Amino acid sequence: MDRFKLTPVEEALSRAQAALVENNLTEAVSAFAEARKAGASLRQTAERHAIALSELGQHAEAIEVLKPWFAKNRKSYPVTNLMGVLLKRAGRFTKAVQVLEQARKLKPGVVSAWQNLGNVHEAMGDLEAAAKAFRGGLRADPKSAELWRLHGRAILGLGRSKEALESLRKAVMLAPWDMAAVGMLTTTLREVGRAAEAWALLDRLAAQRPGEPEIAVAMARLHHREGQPDKARELLSKIIASSPGHLGANMLLAVTYGDSDREAANAAYARAVEANPGSFEALDGLVDSLARSRYGSEVAHLERAYELGIRLLDRFPSRAPDAARTLRTVFMRVLDEDTMARTGTLASLLPVWLADGRHSNVHYELGQVTTLDERLQLVDWHRQWGRKASRDISPVEPIATPALATGRKLRIGFMSSDLRQHPVTYFALPLLEGYDRDRVDVYCYSFSEKPEDSVQALIARSVTAFRHWPRRPDAQVAEGIAQDGLDILFELGGSTAMNKLEVMAYRPARLGASWLGYPHSSGLEQIDLILTDPYIRPDDPRLLIERPFEMPETWVAISRMFAEIDISEGTPEARKGHLTFGTANNPYKYTPACLDAWAAVLRTMPGSRFLFLRPEAGAESFVRNARAAFARRDVDPDRLEFIGIRGGHLPHYNEIDIALDTLPHVGGTTTCEALWMGVPTVSLAGRGFPERLSYSNLSNAGLGDLAVFSVADYVAKAAELAADPARRAAMRKGARAAIRANPLGQPERFTKAFYDLAQRVASE
Repeated sequence: MDRFKLTPVEEALSRAQAALVENNLTEAVSAFAEARKAGASLRQTAERHAIALSELGQHAEAIEVLKPWFAKNRKSYPVTNLMGVLLKRAGRFTKAVQVLEQARKLKPGVVSAWQNLGNVHEAMGDLEAAAKAFRGGLRADPKSAELWRLHGRAILGLGRSKEALESLRKAVMLAPWDMAAVGMLTTTLREVGRAAEAWALLDRLAAQRPGEPEIAVAMARLHHREGQPDKARELLSKIIASSPGHLGANMLLAVTYGDSDREAANAAYARAVEANPGSFEALDGLVDSLARSRYGSEVAHLERAYELGIRLLDRFPSRAPDAARTLRTVFMRVLDEDTMARTGTLASLLPVWLADGRHSNVHYELGQVTTLDERLQLVDWHRQWGRKASRDISPVEPIATPALATGRKLRIGFMSSDLRQHPVTYFALPLLEGYDRDRVDVYCYSFSEKPEDSVQALIARSVTAFRHWPRRPDAQVAEGIAQDGLDILFELGGSTAMNKLEVMAYRPARLGASWLGYPHSSGLEQIDLILTDPYIRPDDPRLLIERPFEMPETWVAISRMFAEIDISEGTPEARKGHLTFGTANNPYKYTPACLDAWAAVLRTMPGSRFLFLRPEAGAESFVRNARAAFARRDVDPDRLEFIGIRGGHLPHYNEIDIALDTLPHVGGTTTCEALWMGVPTVSLAGRGFPERLSYSNLSNAGLGDLAVFSVADYVAKAAELAADPARRAAMRKGARAAIRANPLGQPERFTKAFYDLAQRVASE
């Protein structure tokens, strides 16, 4: 009987194989490790062991397991191809390309290496190389529907819609029920003005397979793209009624709700995650939506997003670049420096975001720079994005208008979905209600999907025309603006929610300009001007793409929307017995360099405290991580204080003696709020546009000495202010009178200077 007894190696390998059959990867990995320990050869274990580890997300371990076998089999196509895949999953893209190129040369007629190579190039943001690789695979197998779809996607990413259509049509011809290809084809057809062809395709498929949910999802997506959310939701709700966890239906339903009903969006994402626990897209969508949620308890939503974000990163480490914006937003908000580092570096992410056209991702990264070269690279990224985004866009023709020299009125437009109760309007309002109606016509354009509030209604009554065009396609928006015959159109929203930056690529006005919403060159070379002042304008002209529309004094003025909140008598230090530094700035500006500077100030001023005045400050995770961050910098974490609040935060400035600005990306609205509440702000003026906003605010409030130009001076200025209670007390007592005596507090002066300059620029 003993001759039938399995050896330890055989027994371990048998268990490993059984575990693989049952998809018990953890057990399989354990059994393979036991087999190797018992003497199993690499031939018996390496490939399957590595694959199991990789499927568990342990990519580095998988590479180490395969490495000795790969070293012995560099001329083996399967082993080389597998190593390339493992390297890609581990995020080691450059090395993956090298190895997959070896695999391709070993078997040039085998499709998988070409496809894997294309996938790596796509992940790196090199879509030209990706398209070339997919085309190479198609030479080997011209009937591969998947390769045609991937090729079409890469070409689409390059902005070559017509060429992409050819590939996508071939993909659908070869695999008419590949709904990923069908969805991409119909969406592209609509974007190039061929919606009728898209609908004809979907109707034909629906007739062939009545009741097929995937076709209904594709139809709903097209309705959503055409600005018909109710029709989209009706179709999706029918699918979900019969299949509550349907992935595609729930994901799209969540998108149709978005910011207009974040609670409904969260419910849809949650159903998708529960029914599809292995879906990266569903989990990513839920984390992102929770992080954007303001209904109910914002802190509870943030904590849940943080918990799920870590789960996402642990479960799908190879997809970290795809989820980077979602994850970085959450980890920035809770100040988790260590987990944030796991999402990648800005240098590694920029190519990926460029390939995907994700302009909005970069807004939160404007402060993640340390050198001039990095700042210039960021400008170049925006320029490349702009050229890609506008590649297939043809300018519209504004209506003919008489020359300004004939005496007609100047026509100025402002485009933003934030022309409502929003910080953008805090500064734009003087221009919208204080202009000279005998000299100027003012047009506003909003795409907000939120109900009209009292501020939006006020603006609509004040301007010549208020165009409210929610969900209108960019091309139609541009055509509508062109009919107003504008001299200058100011874009105020950037790539923030519900705004339409790409409309500017159509040149719907004689001149395009940027202001307020995006504190950097947006990248579109069709935007001629960017509003600056002598302080904000970078000294190095390479740090701007547009020409400066330079105001003589200040780029903003405080409007009547700044509430007359009472400033408490005396200083917080006098009331509480200790000095309190603090910030109300957004945590995405809390860079390591910023935290280093804040900690240096606290070390210089023993006994002082630091107060975080933010919604996130009410979250246990933020408190815990903030304490850990300062402890790492030799500051007692008990010196930190937290007030968690969104809205209604101005009275709490009465708890702060000195505001410490973020760096290098500084505050703007928050600096003005602090000054309005009598709280001096110490700011570091940097080289780039987003690093100089407070320099302008302080200088135009008569407090230019509080803007310094080195970290050492930043710490010294904070200490100097701390040692001067008389100055701080005087500033609190006379804060608003001092502001109103300077350009920052004189909206009428600002408005006149703005329209005088606009008249001069438009007449050139």
